[in-house]
Amino acid sequence: MQTQRFDADEIVDFYNETAWEYRVFWSTANLHYGFYDDESTTHREAMVNSNRVYADTLEVDEADTVLDIGTGRGGFPTHVAAEHGADVHGIDIDPLHVSEARANARERGVAQSTEFSVGDYHDIPYPDGTFDAVSGIETVCHSEHKERVLEEIRRVLAPGGRLMISDGFRSRTALTDPEAEKLRTVLDGWAVPDFAHISEFREALEEVGFTDVTFEDHYEQIIPSSRRQWLLSLAVTPLLRIAAALGLKSESSVDQGVTLYHQYEIIERGIAVHGNFTAELPE
Repeated sequence: MQTQRFDADEIVDFYNETAWEYRVFWSTANLHYGFYDDESTTHREAMVNSNRVYADTLEVDEADTVLDIGTGRGGFPTHVAAEHGADVHGIDIDPLHVSEARANARERGVAQSTEFSVGDYHDIPYPDGTFDAVSGIETVCHSEHKERVLEEIRRVLAPGGRLMISDGFRSRTALTDPEAEKLRTVLDGWAVPDFAHISEFREALEEVGFTDVTFEDHYEQIIPSSRRQWLLSLAVTPLLRIAAALGLKSESSVDQGVTLYHQYEIIERGIAVHGNFTAELPE
């Protein structure tokens, strides 16, 4: 399966063209999957729980300075600032996302302890050793040069700093033609060149100097959220097709509806997995 290239403008266009759908049908703060468990059984609860789990995984406390790359609408960093008292920064290539993140920070009362700016995680606009922890949630997948992203994260982390990357990954190399086609449909719909293979991403982390590298599969937590997207696809895609035919929505919105259908199948069938890597820099 060939890797498809998406430049920054195409990725920004994808998010801008689907902003209304995400806001209405998903969340005003989060763009990522929700985490379900015995206590978080609704979509709203799963959205909150995902940020809680991510913050616990990153082991954030009030003494930390944290960077969230590809921060989107700022759901995770505003949670970290509000619930853990950390000093949190977020960068995103989309000016609209940055504006929405700032608004969400004001709404949660953490504008003074958060900073959001336009920035590219291939060239992070902060000095060496600035941060105690760096997070990236469902964003590094958009990069065609993931090793470069990891090098930049390493540069801006202080010795002993922590990393958490949550994303879609390949768990196997051999795919049938139908599986590859289904995966390509999802990747194209989300403006993603390709998912990194779990083993390759682990090796890349270790090669740039990270230690204590771990990977956790999120299947049980996110499959209800993935299924919800599948159901949304069944309900919304026909309406998007009509809106596109009338010139009210773009074809990208229709593609997103189709993508939501197939993303459930690639996770359910094990064609791809959703999980997070954690790692540390030596002291």
